[in-house]
Amino acid sequence: MAEPLDDLFAREHGHSESEIWRDILLGTKPELKKLRRMWHYVPSEPRCKVCAAPFRGIGSAITRITGHRRSNANPLMCNPCFSQLRDHPGGAEIEISVLFADIRGSTGLAERVGAARFRHLLQHFYAVADRAIDRHGGVVDKFMGDGIMALFVPFISGEHHARQAVEAGQSLVTKEAHDPHLREAGVKFGVGVHTGIAYVGTLGSGDKFDFSALGDTVNAAARLGSQAGPSELLVSWAAWQAAGLPADNLDRRVLALAGRSEPMDVVHWH
Repeated sequence: MAEPLDDLFAREHGHSESEIWRDILLGTKPELKKLRRMWHYVPSEPRCKVCAAPFRGIGSAITRITGHRRSNANPLMCNPCFSQLRDHPGGAEIEISVLFADIRGSTGLAERVGAARFRHLLQHFYAVADRAIDRHGGVVDKFMGDGIMALFVPFISGEHHARQAVEAGQSLVTKEAHDPHLREAGVKFGVGVHTGIAYVGTLGSGDKFDFSALGDTVNAAARLGSQAGPSELLVSWAAWQAAGLPADNLDRRVLALAGRSEPMDVVHWH
């Protein structure tokens, strides 16, 4: 099987790599769409976030033969996709949705339950969050101590990435109440979601790079996540509208976010 991203970059004669990146990230490249569709016929999850090659089940035997094993350098991707992103560093500005979530009162929680128990709860939080985000078409960008950052990018999440992100956030703030491990320890999540333009692409150099996003959209989502209270989801009005959700009977607020000159109109969901 050909290395998918190498084909995509090579076939776009006369186009800049930023234009090619943009088409890839928006999911408009027919080669990538075809490859992802093909791999989705082969079980099972988890999959390469770029080409959708399966890493478990029957599909893992096929990916071993074709060379699409999970990359040791970045477990979100297979080896060919990681190699091609490394060889074609860059990205593009596109509209995405970003989710931040973290445990409220983690300092007090760690003091109360002890280090070993706190580490166990963090791992459980990561697992719960990862499942909710993956189920709604997102990808965990990074784990950050007691929090996570997740991206909902069109080529992975589809054109309805804002709705996917909001639904992932709603799932997170309700899961905690039903998960026995988290409920017994009194673990509560705060979640923020924002939609807007961000730079999405590779960051770093050589084999030490990551696929991530930068810009005001990411910063604003982080601020919303930090201001959300226990079991609260704060969604920017921009994300709520992009998600196509009902606008009636909402708890809307105007919040001043640290580091931003303009306040933000948000929907408080709980």
